[in-house]
Amino acid sequence: MAFHIPHIALGDKLWLLHAAAFVYYITVSVIFLTTDLYITIPHIYADYDFTGILLRYLLTVYIFFNMVANHVLCTITDTTYRNREDPDPVPRAWGHCMTCQVHTPPRTWHCSICHNCVLRRDHHCFFTASCVGHHNQRYFIVLSFHVAVGSLYTGLLNAGYLHHYYVPFSGTGVFSYLFPVAFYKLVAGQTTGFLVFMLVMTYVAFGMSIMTGTLFGWHMLNAYNGQTSWESHNEIRTYDQGPAKNLYEIFGSFWVLSFLIPRQTALPGDGIDWRRPKPLKSL
Repeated sequence: MAFHIPHIALGDKLWLLHAAAFVYYITVSVIFLTTDLYITIPHIYADYDFTGILLRYLLTVYIFFNMVANHVLCTITDTTYRNREDPDPVPRAWGHCMTCQVHTPPRTWHCSICHNCVLRRDHHCFFTASCVGHHNQRYFIVLSFHVAVGSLYTGLLNAGYLHHYYVPFSGTGVFSYLFPVAFYKLVAGQTTGFLVFMLVMTYVAFGMSIMTGTLFGWHMLNAYNGQTSWESHNEIRTYDQGPAKNLYEIFGSFWVLSFLIPRQTALPGDGIDWRRPKPLKSL
């Protein structure tokens, strides 16, 4: 498997958006991890036995580890098509990139941000500063899954902490969880800045869980149908081989294990040859 380090030069367009997205992701992830380990778990589960607390610590670290590992793998895994020699003869199904001045295999598209043609390009991800394509889409999907689960977990922990130390989430107390009310209580000296900060991060956590959960569902549906996002929008099912083969093509063998632990496995295809045997005609 080839690796590369994404290079977004300062002169390139949207470089600031890459930097902002990356800093946001890292900052929020570290805040979530810190509050889980040092604030919410120790206070909410103070009466639990050692094993109960340890299991929650391990779950938090496990989710965070999967987020970091899959983010790194998605970022450094090279899925570009460049410096290739044209086949002789060039297959009729191939296209031609005017920017790179090379013939490209089916499902390969040029990214004006990465400045490369990308094998089975799905989309450009600003949070990883790279395109999601044939070789790294599995890492992106698993990353989305763990970010959604981790954000939901943190949101629930934060909500439990606020229920105990801010205002019970019941009756008229639910109105204190609205931002205008919370900021009024802060100005009036009825609560602390830290608790308002925890409330803000609770909203952020649940918001991230909804967004990344939706993103995960969308990409898993496309993987199930053997489609890229563009193909799904345009209702193209040319490369659909059935759910089992479609998932195998993206995740490799034992694909469920990819969601349990970061792993690299050989993919059945190279992202170049998309010829498919013709189905037998019914007699």
